[in-house]
Amino acid sequence: MKFAVNVPTSCGTSEYSMLALCDEIKWEDQRDFAAEAEKFGFDGIAVPDHLMTGDGPTTECLTTVTALAGVTENVYLYPKTINNRLRHAPLLAKTAATLDHVSGGRLKLGMGAGWKDDEAVAYGYEWPDAPARLREMEEAIEVMKRLWSETPVSFDGQYYQLKDADCRPHPIQDPHPPVMIGGGGEQFTLRIAAKHADVWNYWGSLELMEQKLDVLADHCDTYNRNYDDIEKSWFARCIVRESDEEVEELLETAPRFKQEHLDDNENHLIGTPNKIVSELKQYATIGIDEVVVEFVDFPKTEGAQLFAEHVAPVFH
Repeated sequence: MKFAVNVPTSCGTSEYSMLALCDEIKWEDQRDFAAEAEKFGFDGIAVPDHLMTGDGPTTECLTTVTALAGVTENVYLYPKTINNRLRHAPLLAKTAATLDHVSGGRLKLGMGAGWKDDEAVAYGYEWPDAPARLREMEEAIEVMKRLWSETPVSFDGQYYQLKDADCRPHPIQDPHPPVMIGGGGEQFTLRIAAKHADVWNYWGSLELMEQKLDVLADHCDTYNRNYDDIEKSWFARCIVRESDEEVEELLETAPRFKQEHLDDNENHLIGTPNKIVSELKQYATIGIDEVVVEFVDFPKTEGAQLFAEHVAPVFH
């Protein structure tokens, strides 16, 4: 099992922000946290893609990832998850190819159709319904894969038209950086993942993840795709401390994560290292290959270090 650590791009009192000890996102905190996470032995660094979240500054995803490439050496770099509506796919392909070179072949590109309409509208983007956004994302992935492997590329699609586009230098990774598709929509998203994804990522309870994996497997059968060829990834927020008493103390600061405040399909990694190991073993049993963790105590590194020393080694 691989472990990537989330480097947040926003915080504050918004319902979208879950960072109890962070008043404002600062590049210096992002930089230092990512560098420490690599030292601790995490496999990857993930960065969300939003324009406006929390009630303070929000840093841009791809700029942040590129900057983190310069202060790390070995971790994979994981834009998670690019909102396709905010990016012109051919330009994103060029950006990703360059980032793969800048990082020495460490890019892992997460793609999604987006869900937060208010930030898109605030920035002047049109926001069609979810099926249209998903169809556009699927075509975007098709376009990017061609640009990463062919020269020149002409394409006449519903959403993208290219004429003799040259995306050299192609990515270092052959045939291209891994493409993660994020989301749990059973009719569209999981179908697209079965057809195009190297990695699929979602969040939620063990029961919910089992349900989604069953649907993904059915879609793989439809497309004659080997289900085992897709890496299965789970996202969770984490509060970890050495003792139950310390966990409860942090939960008083972050009451959002108390059991009584969680939805039925929601699950996070809350507890001592032994408790979290037991939780993760259940996810490993259903086939989860990667866990992306956001530590609620960011920018402090106590939780990340404890996880890296006492949880991750059990699964490596």
